[in-house]
Amino acid sequence: MLVLLVVVAEVAAGVHHPGHSWGDDFALYLRQAQGLVDGNLHQVIRDARFGVIASGKPDFSPTIYPWGFPLMLAPFVWRWGIDYVQLKLVMVGILMAYVWVYHRVLLRRAHAVVAFGVVASVGTTMVYLQHTDYLLSELPYMLASVVALWCLDRARNGKRLHQATTSQLVWLGLAALYVFNTRREGIAILPAMAIAQFIDLRGFWRNADWRHLGRRLSVPWVTFAGGMVAMQLLLPNALRQGYDKSGLSQTWKKFTGPWHRDFAAELGWNKLHGTMLLIVFIVVMIGMVLACVRAPGLNLPIAVFAVVSMLVVGTIPAVSPRYLMSITPFAVYFGAQAFALLPVPKRAGVWVSAVVLGLFVLHHSTLFPKAIRATDATNRQMAVAEGPESAWVKPVWNAVEKFTHRDDVVGFWRSRLMTLYTERPSIQTYSVEVMSHTADYYVMRKEWTFFQPLVSDTVADEMGWVKVWEDEHWVLWQVRQPKT
Repeated sequence: MLVLLVVVAEVAAGVHHPGHSWGDDFALYLRQAQGLVDGNLHQVIRDARFGVIASGKPDFSPTIYPWGFPLMLAPFVWRWGIDYVQLKLVMVGILMAYVWVYHRVLLRRAHAVVAFGVVASVGTTMVYLQHTDYLLSELPYMLASVVALWCLDRARNGKRLHQATTSQLVWLGLAALYVFNTRREGIAILPAMAIAQFIDLRGFWRNADWRHLGRRLSVPWVTFAGGMVAMQLLLPNALRQGYDKSGLSQTWKKFTGPWHRDFAAELGWNKLHGTMLLIVFIVVMIGMVLACVRAPGLNLPIAVFAVVSMLVVGTIPAVSPRYLMSITPFAVYFGAQAFALLPVPKRAGVWVSAVVLGLFVLHHSTLFPKAIRATDATNRQMAVAEGPESAWVKPVWNAVEKFTHRDDVVGFWRSRLMTLYTERPSIQTYSVEVMSHTADYYVMRKEWTFFQPLVSDTVADEMGWVKVWEDEHWVLWQVRQPKT
């Protein structure tokens, strides 16, 4: 395990780029972490909500993210500020912690060889290693999830869940609270807890002292609910993300469409497609059934958590492979169990499973040198990753700070980045009309059409916009007259 963790750390750090790529999910996480450190949460929440609502509420962002990841980031932001190099090393540490805790969870459910093979195949997948190069919530959520499952195991260690100590049940409730407050699909931990309680009550409930039993059963739920009330009072946040057109119909579309490709990428075997992917899916389903029949108390809560997580995350209209990252490791586990639990002599199934997992690890390891060389080559050509820290982008931040005031609304194709780098409220929209009526200034990226209106000098003049700054990449227009 120590060797595996060292490999994970070395390869993950080896594929990091200085700076940060485009995209601005990370910008809001960092802004929320900054708000926790600086004590200006009211301003952070106000700016974030304004950015979404004033943009016409497009589906580029919730009004504010759950606070679990910002809380995790806050101590490091307090220590280092927005230092991407250092903060990405925190992400490496999170992945290493995930591999270790997930291994502890699997050791109770699978042969030691299979447990290690599963975490090794996940931990060496380039998708997970390269994801440490981004300050996003997927890896922290994965860690929070397996910690919650580990707390569930600790509470049930050699006994029924309702017989656990009060402190164990409180910790379980707090772990569930943190999962849900890291990503909203973490709500799946609640049915996982419920099914564990139901299983542990089998053959017990008829002769139970229900007053005493009720108190024991309620401890993790009361802890979770009380924690949610406290979180909402201290750190307000939407209990569900308000994306338009969300729902289970989106999940079905993903099952029948892009998830085929995304699942293969998560497995680290992009050439899996069509019939092969169908076979993999069938193997995973067989493994899930076998594991749940063989040891329902251990495996059914995990199966419920994985399935409900996938259903919930699928309701988001946006499509991104990273949304599957927390689910794929469970698929790997159940797929491995499909072989390991076969009724064959001398644990032959275990060794078949180990060989299959070993082939995955071997395949993943062959990709390490190429990925590291590609990263080195890119880093030699560019001082930082193509993104907000690039030399050609920095003049934008300087121009906005020079020509605008703190309360001016600045239109930009990445509004959350604008707010992070300049502390200006910002909107992003395709609509010239929205920009004209809402923004005081508009920063346009030349020859760029993603999430911004491409406006010519002629059209800008006709609308009364005044060009206050320009370089070869950007134009800064004053959209409305300065406030009095």
